[in-house]
Amino acid sequence: MKHDSRGDLTIGKYSGVIAERYRASDLLSRLVNITEVLAEPECETISSGRNRNIRVSLSCHGNPITLSVKCFGHQTFLKDWADRVRGSKARRTWLAASVLCQRGVGTPPPVGFLEYWQGGRLKECYYLVEYELDITSFTNELIRLLREDPKCEKIMLLMQCVADAVHAMHEAGFQHNDLGNQNILLRRKGDTEWGDVKFIDLNRTRVKGRLSLRERARDISRIYLPSDFLRVFKEMYYGDIPPPLEFQQWEKFYRRLYALHSRTRKLRHPLRTFRNSEKERRKISYPSEKDIWVWDDRSAQAISTMRSKDRSRFYPLSRHLRIAGATLSGLVPVWREYKSLLKTCYKAPVSLKNRVGVSISPKPETMDRELMLLEKLGKIPVLLRFYCHDVEKQRDFSAGVVRDLHRNGYPVSIALVQDRRAVKDPDRWTSFASYVLNKVSGCVEWVEVGHAINRVKWGVWDFDEHRRLLQGIAGLRGRWPGMKFMGPAVIDFEYSFLMAALKNVPELLHFEALSHHLYVDRRGAPENRQGGFSALEKFALARAIARWAPGCDDRLIVSEVNWPLKGTGVYSPVTSPYESPGMRFNDPSVTEDEYADYMLRYLVIALCSGMVDRVYWWRLVARGFGLVDDTDPAVWRERPAYAILKYFFSVLGESMFLEVRDPAVGGINQSGSRRTPQAGSEVSKEKRGVYLFMFKRPTGEKVCLAYSSGGDMEFDVPFDYSCVTDATGKTLEIRRGSIILSRRPVYVFLR
Repeated sequence: MKHDSRGDLTIGKYSGVIAERYRASDLLSRLVNITEVLAEPECETISSGRNRNIRVSLSCHGNPITLSVKCFGHQTFLKDWADRVRGSKARRTWLAASVLCQRGVGTPPPVGFLEYWQGGRLKECYYLVEYELDITSFTNELIRLLREDPKCEKIMLLMQCVADAVHAMHEAGFQHNDLGNQNILLRRKGDTEWGDVKFIDLNRTRVKGRLSLRERARDISRIYLPSDFLRVFKEMYYGDIPPPLEFQQWEKFYRRLYALHSRTRKLRHPLRTFRNSEKERRKISYPSEKDIWVWDDRSAQAISTMRSKDRSRFYPLSRHLRIAGATLSGLVPVWREYKSLLKTCYKAPVSLKNRVGVSISPKPETMDRELMLLEKLGKIPVLLRFYCHDVEKQRDFSAGVVRDLHRNGYPVSIALVQDRRAVKDPDRWTSFASYVLNKVSGCVEWVEVGHAINRVKWGVWDFDEHRRLLQGIAGLRGRWPGMKFMGPAVIDFEYSFLMAALKNVPELLHFEALSHHLYVDRRGAPENRQGGFSALEKFALARAIARWAPGCDDRLIVSEVNWPLKGTGVYSPVTSPYESPGMRFNDPSVTEDEYADYMLRYLVIALCSGMVDRVYWWRLVARGFGLVDDTDPAVWRERPAYAILKYFFSVLGESMFLEVRDPAVGGINQSGSRRTPQAGSEVSKEKRGVYLFMFKRPTGEKVCLAYSSGGDMEFDVPFDYSCVTDATGKTLEIRRGSIILSRRPVYVFLR
């Protein structure tokens, strides 16, 4: 062993560098014949191709050592000529890895490199590192999670681990220049923990003092993630500040450039592509972006993994044509029904008994506490969801809860919720539905079929896929002739899609009610208008569609509604899967007090108008949107909305709505529309937002629920009353027959 003019060792015919700690005679004697050593049967090929990685077991200082040897393939004459000046790939990798280790950035411990030059040509080239057991790559972990365990929280933790490591590498002055997922190694330390991130394939690395935004963007442009997860990854990378605009622009530029580079690979390297084609077909790869389905336990929803413009690439033309066709065919008759229904709003008495329900999500470890909370509300309707992605043990537990609730006098309904695998495999969906319905037969009032089918994050991309789900249920319906079904469970004010979905119902399936997830205005009160439609108008229009659709009875059930709560982070349905840094614009989140006020007003508008048969509040217990906050696992906190709903049930739960009174102070008239004062009217402008809902309790006592949607105002009560309570039951002091109305309803008990 000797040194040349560059300081390289000469080991047999090879020159190179071996780190001092590995310069043992037993190891060096084997490296003299490294080509033969790597061909021995005991060696394992880790990866093949133009550049191979081989695992080999040797001895160093008398102790066993396992190395990973990267064997670089032959190059063109021009590349060999360039490498004479800049160093071979192995030399460059060694130098980069050595500096990475000095600066505390992860990379497999470098052992050395060897190269053999002959006549100006690089004949052999090897880079050696210590082989590490139980290490995997960002590629493999991401594929594993997306295919086998698609839980959002786990994917976010994995991404955070990698983003932090990439940021640390860049802060150390390293630009990788080939930072694909496969070149980021890491160690799985538990079911939800990763660490020990190491960067490999360092031959393109540049060592600099400080990286520019452009250089950082170029590196990150090679990382693959579905587009919305990529947005989150870039935010994780920057941490407490939003990614700078210049960085975002360069990242998009380099990502488009790399995409073009990838698409033209067949043209640039046709023989190499052909040789690798069979290996690529056998390799387990990322799911198609269209088939990625990720579940988030924290916000209790499927997660959008793509940005809107990327999702639109997968929408089939038939989706748009069916929506347009249904809208055109139903526009006139639906509008006629809608105008007719508006005239009937608030005109007929409505019994409130069993009209308001809550959804629960039972878990064995917390079910006792949830049942205690439910019991305080009375024997109200309850809705449970059965998820196709859940394990059989959870389905059995939920079915047991259904039977227990039914036995204890609760009206129980269930929802069958699909995932992407169920949509692609109709037999799986049918088997799931059959299993659940058999378990709960005779114990449920309603079965909701599907969930938020107009949101592709829930797995349904077109109407043909939706129809296959419905056909599976239609084939089962004959087994349980007394069971009532509702659907199609479209979410939000997308009534053109709703009309197309109802035209998609097969003949053998008929919905006894139209179920809808109607978030009227997440950015404010239920009286707010969207394109001229407040909650009342939206209820009436949905009811008109139910009347028009041949596959549905004239009945409307709102099977999901709530408002997202401020300060609940990723547990909120609008903040999940990641709480972005910086200011939020058009944030629909509300305070707990606003949530409570809006809930009560939503309920009385929906039910007293006569447009909605039942409303299910989503849900009883949830950190980001529930009536009860379970942030502290040991001590659950009842939010104001829970107390308000409990008092609502105690006062009006079995009452009869009589009318919306329209006193001289204004408010809303009998048709439910806003009153427009005529010339000379005594109705003052500031008092038009007064709402007076009149009820009669089973005892004969009359109660007025009153509020002002416009904020605090003094109001002269136009009838005799015995007392006034706030929304939680606290008696209010009244002077001279006037009360202060606010956005939170009060109860006026008449004499």
